[in-house]
Amino acid sequence: MHFKFIRFLIITLIIILSYGFIIHKIIHFEELKTFKFWHLLNDLSNVFYLLLVLSLMLINWTIEAFKWQMLISKIQIISLSSAFKAVISGVTIGIITPNRIGEIGGRIAFLEKGKRTYGALTSGIGSYAQFIATIIMGVAGFIVFLLFFPDRLHINSFFNEITAFVLFMFLGLFLWSFYNVKKIIPALVKIPFFKKRSEQIQYLSRESRKSLSIILLLSIVRYTVFFTQFLILLYVFNVELTMLEGFVSITLTYLFMTIIPTTTLVELGLRGSLAIFFIGLFSDNIIGIVLASFFIWAINITIPAIIGSFFLIKNKQWQTIST
Repeated sequence: MHFKFIRFLIITLIIILSYGFIIHKIIHFEELKTFKFWHLLNDLSNVFYLLLVLSLMLINWTIEAFKWQMLISKIQIISLSSAFKAVISGVTIGIITPNRIGEIGGRIAFLEKGKRTYGALTSGIGSYAQFIATIIMGVAGFIVFLLFFPDRLHINSFFNEITAFVLFMFLGLFLWSFYNVKKIIPALVKIPFFKKRSEQIQYLSRESRKSLSIILLLSIVRYTVFFTQFLILLYVFNVELTMLEGFVSITLTYLFMTIIPTTTLVELGLRGSLAIFFIGLFSDNIIGIVLASFFIWAINITIPAIIGSFFLIKNKQWQTIST
């Protein structure tokens, strides 16, 4: 009875904090107060595009669920629907934790006891692959920026070239570490925290290059999905960009969102300010940029977090996590 009560309190607290965070963000979003949503729906093409963005949200998280299912297949076989529930439940917990670290807790709640440490480590592989995909696309966007829009920032060309070189160096380092986990493990297990988990760390080296390449490819495909969502929403809110301008500004926005340390509490503000800076290089429709940034956050994070709260309540295995 005691454990059940603690479990109930933890789940209730997570859901209250998650919903409270969402409501707080919506209430304090100034641009939304003057925005007339029904005016947007008067145009049938906008309705179509919003439905398309919602559909892409499902595709986005289904790809992530497939990655998760594939990564943990060596330790536990689960269905794609269970993987989807795990990933969405992770969003619910992640929304109230720094850098969404809580997403791992939601995912491993759907694994058998004794396999959750392995699950947490494999989740790290998927996250790292998504990070590398963002760096790849960001570097590509920066190169296109240097080639076609070198004068937009009024920065010395030598500085731009140095920045490009540094980005390429880091990209190479990240790719090397992704495909050479075995070479990193000896140094990793010397750290006290990881030394106690050396068996689980060694597990990471079992992933083949083929498997890692598939995970990385899926991460790039997923990146393309939420890139497309952002581009569509910018169009809906009358932010006029060419495809090249959209590619550069969105990839750079996501790049700097990834490399700047942040927490979920400031993510929306950071996303908006970076979008204003980079997309604002090509458009003066600041309100449209901010609204597009808000709606992609609301669609890709808020809706899944709400759905995930129900999955979390129904998940019987959460009892052994929360107690």
